[in-house]
Amino acid sequence: MRRPIKTVLMIAAVLTSSLSQAAENLFLAGVEATSDSSRYFYIGTALPLPGSNLGKGVVLHLWADYQTYSYDAGATEIDVSVDSLSAALGYHDSGSSYWWNTRLGVVQSDVGLEPNDPGNDSAGVNTNLKVQLEGENRSLADFKLNGGIEYIFGRSAYWMRVRALMRNDNNSYHGPELIYQGDPEYSAMQLGWVLNEIVVNKNWSLGLKAGFRFDDSNTSEYAGIELTIPY
Repeated sequence: MRRPIKTVLMIAAVLTSSLSQAAENLFLAGVEATSDSSRYFYIGTALPLPGSNLGKGVVLHLWADYQTYSYDAGATEIDVSVDSLSAALGYHDSGSSYWWNTRLGVVQSDVGLEPNDPGNDSAGVNTNLKVQLEGENRSLADFKLNGGIEYIFGRSAYWMRVRALMRNDNNSYHGPELIYQGDPEYSAMQLGWVLNEIVVNKNWSLGLKAGFRFDDSNTSEYAGIELTIPY
């Protein structure tokens, strides 16, 4: 069985067991695609430990994702696939106009290269520490600033995002986002527009985004969907 299937099944098993408990948990899922065939899929959950909640305390984060992209090694284009599963403990805090959390965990990644690149030592299955920090400030009634950063030690892989969001009449938010991500062999910047916190029903919310992606060799368009479900 391929690891992408196994990781999704492992996350689903955790979610199923958690649904039987009266707790304030969070389920997250999404997909992003570019016009040059890069893909990103994710599924995850945040599970507060006893005595904690999503707004304050210690929270267990489980995450599975799958990413594809390409980079140039001299005259050769290398196609990369990265299948990852991670678990992290985080501390959450929040107030009337802010929230933030910081996390430290372990991520196991299966990195595939086609064709093989002898200069890239991240190929194969590797396990590394991962640190994350994210937060949001809503000091103005109809505006909020949201940001996050992630770094994987050993692979030297990074991801950063900033969003400046304004409230719509229906209480959803829209605004620009800037993303920067990469590793020693690859880097990309994305600049786009986000429409999120679209209420689907009483609990579910949806986010949509689209824009342009600039990597080492070309420019492409990207679009994505994000789903958030408290349970």
